[in-house]
Amino acid sequence: ASLYTLSLPATATRNDALLAIETLLSLNGVAVIQQGDKFLKVVPNQVAKAESPTLLTESVLSLPASGRVASKIFPLKHANGQEVVAQIQGMLNGTLGTPPVYFGRNNAVLVTDSIMNLQKIETLLAQLDRPQLDVIATKMYNLKHALASDMVNKLTALLRTPAAGGAAPFRLSTGTSFTADERTNRVILLGSADQHAFFDKLIESLDATSDPNTKTDVVFLRHANATETASLLTQLITGQTRAASTANGGRSTTGTNRVTTPTPAAPTATGATGSQQNGADEFSSMVTVIADVRSNSIVVSGTKDDLRLLHDLIDKVDVVLPQVRVEVVIAEVTLTSNDSSGITALGMTVTNGKLTGVNGTLFGGAGGVTGVGGGSAALAPNGTLTGIVNLGTSSTPTKNDLHVLSVPAITTSHNKEATIFVGESRPVITGTQSTAGTAGLVASSTVSQRDIGIQLKVLPLIGKDGSVQLQVTQQVEDVLGSVTIDGNEQPVIGRRSTDSFVSAMSGEIIVLGGLQRSNDTTTKNRLGPIPFIGDLLGGTSKTKTRTELLIFLRPYVLNNSAVDNLNAISRIDATPIAEQVHKHIDKAPVPPGAGPTTTPASPLINGLPGPTLEIGGSSK
Repeated sequence: ASLYTLSLPATATRNDALLAIETLLSLNGVAVIQQGDKFLKVVPNQVAKAESPTLLTESVLSLPASGRVASKIFPLKHANGQEVVAQIQGMLNGTLGTPPVYFGRNNAVLVTDSIMNLQKIETLLAQLDRPQLDVIATKMYNLKHALASDMVNKLTALLRTPAAGGAAPFRLSTGTSFTADERTNRVILLGSADQHAFFDKLIESLDATSDPNTKTDVVFLRHANATETASLLTQLITGQTRAASTANGGRSTTGTNRVTTPTPAAPTATGATGSQQNGADEFSSMVTVIADVRSNSIVVSGTKDDLRLLHDLIDKVDVVLPQVRVEVVIAEVTLTSNDSSGITALGMTVTNGKLTGVNGTLFGGAGGVTGVGGGSAALAPNGTLTGIVNLGTSSTPTKNDLHVLSVPAITTSHNKEATIFVGESRPVITGTQSTAGTAGLVASSTVSQRDIGIQLKVLPLIGKDGSVQLQVTQQVEDVLGSVTIDGNEQPVIGRRSTDSFVSAMSGEIIVLGGLQRSNDTTTKNRLGPIPFIGDLLGGTSKTKTRTELLIFLRPYVLNNSAVDNLNAISRIDATPIAEQVHKHIDKAPVPPGAGPTTTPASPLINGLPGPTLEIGGSSK
């Protein structure tokens, strides 16, 4: 056991001595519990609560401070009892092991501790248990541009979301709240008046006028097709949506992209959603693309970044495609028994599908062929197909008959198919239907027109270096005979077709052949002048004729300049009506209200200036 010696002055009163003893014992883990008016009970702190300490009902502030253990109920009028219990827990004597008890119904707290600690708690609660109406104030904010609900959501996100770097969010004072009034579009703030200035600036900055989230624009196309361009843009947006959804693990909240092609009378708007992204180089979820066929335009809607991206893409797509003019000579060569093909029969040299040389004897040095004599001549780089055409129309006999069937010329754009057809259209029965009539079954036939002849399809791909890749499809149909079907004579049609893919530079001649056909002809020689007897006694001869179809193509890449017209002008000059044609094409247009003006004609012929034409006057 511990021994303590306490010395008190002779002038000390009984209460002073008792207070000194209680304090000394309290410092050593011993509690003093009053037993009536004359006795005190000394027990360890751990069992003090079981000894029914004195319950004080009056204020402890009037009692002398001591270590005597007592209990007191603190009724609360304004403060929350649970919050008070949590705050005073650390102020109590831990050796007593007596936590405060909260009475929720009465909003009161029971505390068992020394008189000194009870005095501290009472003093503290006197400051905390006060009404807050003196610092809480209500303020209304009338919003001009933002929605009240959106403003409340923004305030909540700003003030209660942790800041960057893990910093604590802005701390609001106790009792601060804000509510949206949808009817009046106001934000109701309930909080400390000291924070009103802070909310005034914050709400004013958030309620600023701003551009709408989306804008709509119309992009007029000059060269591209509106429907095709809108479909291309929609595929791009759809692909981006799919990629974003995959990257986000399928959590993308995007819809299906659609492109609407409205009727010319009443264009309609149909939304299209894209990928929900935040980057300036990606489409948002509000992008819309619509094609207007009537005006050949694209109606686009979306955010500023969406419109910028769409304008950039449309500017790159809506460009003038390069064009090519393809001169074609379709000819038929009659072969002898010694000829393997029409190319060798005409003495042509073909390398990689391109005409590189011809026999000088056959062409007589014409048509862009250099060199004379019987040797093989080289083809001039800028020669034309005139030599081949002249050979087919010349009356000079050669060992091979060359018949030029057609000399067309077509002009088309990059990756646009062009078609040439030379032939005829014949009625062909495609179906027969029998119906009952008064005299029996009556047959009726369905007739459609069938094109029979030479069909040539050309799909060009034009390179920046002047090269042209041509996908050429040839189809030749001939009438080989006839057959009677249901009493109607119908043609028997033979077909020959090839598909080729060749490359050439602008101005080079491409030769396509190999479509051969054999005809067997039987001829009877009449003996004497008697018709029937002479035919019967005369001899019979059989002739086998073999022909091959040759197609010569020369592509010219057009550069949208006056040089593109040189070949056309040279063809005009070769016609008998060249002078009459030039009178019309060499005239310069007269501006409205302008008087006679001297203007030089277009330098189209051989690159030389044409005659000076006085508008409103005569040609000089």
